Amino acid sequence: MGLPFWGPNKKQAPGLEQLPQKIGSQKAYRLWQQAKKGNSQMPGGISAAVASMRDLGKSSSEIELELRTAVKGEASQSLLEELEALCTALLHDNAIDVLQVVLNVLEDSCHPVDTSIYASLMSAQLRRREYKSIAATAGKLCSERQTPKMLAILATAAAHCNNLDEAMSHLGRLPSTVEGSRCSLSASGAAQILSLATREQRADEVKAELERIGAQTKGGKGADGDQSIDVQKSMASIKAFARNKDLSGASSVFERVRLSGVAVRPQLYNSYLDACVQCGDTKTCQKLFQEMKQLGYIDVVSYNTMLKAYLSAGRIEEAREHVKEMASMGLAANKVTYNEMLNAKVAARDRHGMWAIVDEMLGAGLKVNLITCSILLKSLTQHSGESDIARIMALISSLEEPLDEVLFSSTIEACIRIKRIAMLSHVIKDHKVVGIFKNMSAPIFGAMIKAFGESGDVQQVKELWAQMQESQVKPTAITIGCVVEALVINRQGEEAWRLVQEQLGNEDTKGMVNTVVYSTVLKGFAVSKRIDKVLSVFKEMRANSIACNTITYNTMLDACAKCNAMEKAGELLEDMKELNVEPDIITYSTIIKGYCVSGDIDLAFSVLQEMKRDGQFEPDEIMYNSILDGCARQRNVSEALKLLDEMQESGIKPSNYTLSILVKLLGNSRRLGQALQMVDDLSKQHRLKPNIQVYTCMVHACIQNKRFERALSVYESMIDQGCRADEKFYSVLVRGCMQLHQSATAIQIIRAAYKLSSDVSSGPSVVGVEGLEGICSKLKACGEHAAVEELEGELEHWGLRQWGSRSGGKGMLKGGPSRDRNTRGGARMQ
Repeated sequence: MGLPFWGPNKKQAPGLEQLPQKIGSQKAYRLWQQAKKGNSQMPGGISAAVASMRDLGKSSSEIELELRTAVKGEASQSLLEELEALCTALLHDNAIDVLQVVLNVLEDSCHPVDTSIYASLMSAQLRRREYKSIAATAGKLCSERQTPKMLAILATAAAHCNNLDEAMSHLGRLPSTVEGSRCSLSASGAAQILSLATREQRADEVKAELERIGAQTKGGKGADGDQSIDVQKSMASIKAFARNKDLSGASSVFERVRLSGVAVRPQLYNSYLDACVQCGDTKTCQKLFQEMKQLGYIDVVSYNTMLKAYLSAGRIEEAREHVKEMASMGLAANKVTYNEMLNAKVAARDRHGMWAIVDEMLGAGLKVNLITCSILLKSLTQHSGESDIARIMALISSLEEPLDEVLFSSTIEACIRIKRIAMLSHVIKDHKVVGIFKNMSAPIFGAMIKAFGESGDVQQVKELWAQMQESQVKPTAITIGCVVEALVINRQGEEAWRLVQEQLGNEDTKGMVNTVVYSTVLKGFAVSKRIDKVLSVFKEMRANSIACNTITYNTMLDACAKCNAMEKAGELLEDMKELNVEPDIITYSTIIKGYCVSGDIDLAFSVLQEMKRDGQFEPDEIMYNSILDGCARQRNVSEALKLLDEMQESGIKPSNYTLSILVKLLGNSRRLGQALQMVDDLSKQHRLKPNIQVYTCMVHACIQNKRFERALSVYESMIDQGCRADEKFYSVLVRGCMQLHQSATAIQIIRAAYKLSSDVSSGPSVVGVEGLEGICSKLKACGEHAAVEELEGELEHWGLRQWGSRSGGKGMLKGGPSRDRNTRGGARMQ
């Protein structure tokens, strides 16, 4: 089928066809899917289809697959013609990756492509410095179709790759100059080739070839040079090349100036020396430094730059000798010198050496500056001592120059890195009045908001967001994401959603509300089991053409599972299928978990079998554990044991969580002996060491089956095996003793939990008992008043009353839409 443009004979504007009004990327993509099947026309044609795929973040390979599928239709010829026209638009938009995909489709379909498209692609690849790609593009054409422009680009690319012979080969195929004609080789390309030839001592040969084709290296004076070179601009060019780690480009500019015959200043040499340092070429640095000595161009800047070269290369001894030589030349070390040495000590994590440099600097009468403090801040880690932190903060406070945004940002980053949130609050408070926030970047605001969010300080999160708006700092998508996440993890889901809606209503920030931001809101409502809100947020996403990815759908499916609303999962799965959103192993696992929680174990088994038939994913331990847990909920022992056999036959090793489920299942089914034996057998077979969660389940099963002595035996075995008990374990065991009317033993176990004298064994340290206060009250009611009072007195004497007194509460949200692996550790009996 053909895919016509929106209107008949519509003239196509430069660049990709804009999506028609009121049609978002998602809808356009759906129309494209229908158009491929021949069910409808595609508004805007293939150009709009490709634009929608790019907007949705489709990769080049995905776009190529879409196009290849489409050209297999009946009207492939008309579609190929549209693709050829699309090439120019892609060049205009600099969408080189997509252009190469389109050319692949056209070439494989044997559809001719105009030579100018290839030439333009090669020009774009040269601008992007994709030198190897240039040769690959040219190789698609026979030599007769390669134009002079293409040959010139090939020669320039070869020079950038330091292949002079190849460059000369391409130049040899260029026509000789004719009066009035223009050479295809650019001045910068000619300069690059000439610079390479100079280094290889073949300058005369190359100059002759450049003159033959009429190439100009600068200012229209031909290859022989020009006396009006701007040295200042050349220095700026060298610095630009150095920033991009392009030493070849910097060398070309430097050599061009030297060969031009103009008066060269020491500053040019210092600029090139610094470029060599930035590009890590110590050998060239040394050679150039010696040349500068002979020319008398050496100064403090030169010495500091060369010092940086030695330090960057880790040549500490040579750096020390270099500083001594500097002093012997009568050049005193300045702040730059000390900062370079200080930076090297910090990078080497040499704390003593770091402070020795600072002391030496202060002893020389030099005060620390902003850069010194920024370097010192980099040394701080979570393991830094209080004295180091205090001294660095004191040096910052002693600065005579005002704190700039760079040092302020470094201070904030250091506070976050060492997790000193209180110190961060003081820093913000101290500098809030200075107005420094106006120069703060959005990423720094985002980092602070994230740190305060993780520490639970929601008020500070809100204040920073307000400060950011007041200072007119434009947020990025990441910053908005940090604010939303900070609110969500602190159970402020409704406020997070309102903030997102506010950003959607603002034209400046509307485009920054993306899939990740909305997925965070979904996560908050999913964890708090607000399925109504989850579906409302999803509806809003669709209305605003926010793409939904696999993670988004997994989050919503997880909410369906948590809220026992699996009837809504079917609609979500259909939506995934319609939008070609591929499920992953987490999708299947979440669906299985949902069916197990809702009690529909047959559907869970059905999804498992369907996934195995599909063959794309293999069931993993978490998936098997979900179904085992579902069997345990229904006390379906036979199916659970079959599944355990299948799990092991598939090469999936059971975990402690698996053992916990099996103990719970068999214990509830009055098969205590089989439960304990299975733990022993599976532990030996798979070299598992039961953890405290497994032992908790075993003790609970013993109590449930009224086997008090067996429970104590499990406890003694746990102590012998070196497994550290926790407050929950002791609470289960003590309550079990009380349930079986063994109050005296319960008190002895409490004493063991607190490492007090006891008739039963205890672990290596004090653990405590969860809910101790309530337990003591019940024991007193059981007639153990005197023993409990004696216990409480000892606990008070040793300051142990707070152990085990915690009762939980509303903390931050820790769960999320992904499969939380915390369950690997084992399930606690409720």
